[in-house]
Amino acid sequence: MKWQPKLPITSVYTLLEADICSLCGACVAACYWGALYFNPQQPSQLARENKLCVNCSRCVIVCPQATLWARKDLYHEDVKVLDAFHARSKNKDVLSRAQDGGVTTTLAMSALEKGLVDAVVLAGTEDKWVPKPVLAFRAEDVLGCSKSKYFYVPSLVELGRLDNVNKIMVVGLPCQIRAVERLAELDVGISRKVAYKVGLFCAHNVDYSSMIEKLAPKAGVNVNRLVKIDIKRRLIFYDKEGKSYELPLSEFESLTRPSCLQCPEFVSRGADINVGFRGASEGWNMVLVMSKLGERLFNEVMDGFEVKKPSSEDLSRVYDMDRKKREKAGNYFMEFYGAGLGDRFLDYATWRVICR
Repeated sequence: MKWQPKLPITSVYTLLEADICSLCGACVAACYWGALYFNPQQPSQLARENKLCVNCSRCVIVCPQATLWARKDLYHEDVKVLDAFHARSKNKDVLSRAQDGGVTTTLAMSALEKGLVDAVVLAGTEDKWVPKPVLAFRAEDVLGCSKSKYFYVPSLVELGRLDNVNKIMVVGLPCQIRAVERLAELDVGISRKVAYKVGLFCAHNVDYSSMIEKLAPKAGVNVNRLVKIDIKRRLIFYDKEGKSYELPLSEFESLTRPSCLQCPEFVSRGADINVGFRGASEGWNMVLVMSKLGERLFNEVMDGFEVKKPSSEDLSRVYDMDRKKREKAGNYFMEFYGAGLGDRFLDYATWRVICR
């Protein structure tokens, strides 16, 4: 069904109501007036104070979902990498807690320990896996954020509290990396402190309510004993005793929101390094080096990893996944908006806002 919003679109409120928001958190960080905020008691949405909103449009200007409307290139261009590796952390403590090869955790810990950055923006959780944006200053803080969540965590809200920080690393999903890029395009002050961007492979996520309040109980796992969530052809929950609880992947996919269905990036084009399990063997990660900055970063921290080169078949698995996501997202885009990729649909006033 074609989306029919009230025009013009001057804030993300319209996107929040249409589930086009992926809770990246950039709008919260960009709002000077506190009109948008994240309330952990309502973890599946962003909260708002309409009376504080001055209708400046900063929130929708930085929104990575709104900017997709003008990014035809992301739906058509193949992934381009400088180098690729299979990697696994040498840190036994990391491997005992991490999702696969522990690359993202070790990379962030090493960057802090070597003084390459002052802090790292990460997705963490609190009791009952409630989303918790984290600005990590110590290796122990990073370790506490290991493991994939597969639900939205608005970690970019932490960009709003960088007063005493000069260099940060942002670890995020493709939508979050796009938001950081947008902040840099607009020369928003907080973007100047981003030293490195580390992207995570992402097919799509769901909101907290869908994952923890619907899917976990349906699988039969006690959320208070949940220690790990994984997707390996099926959605798998693990409890403290090591017992697994599975659901067909279709159960997870059926709860995907428009924000993810329209997104063409499995691999973030704007990241310096991308990390994921696709294309890697059990217990390892695939690492894609995307920029010269990413190359220098990986060389600086490589002593913390076992490293080997992936085969062309391994890389093809990643590229094929990215291509399929682009194709599906392009089809959904045209169905949802009733317009072709890159077309100037909606109204002139809205386009003026998002194309600043």
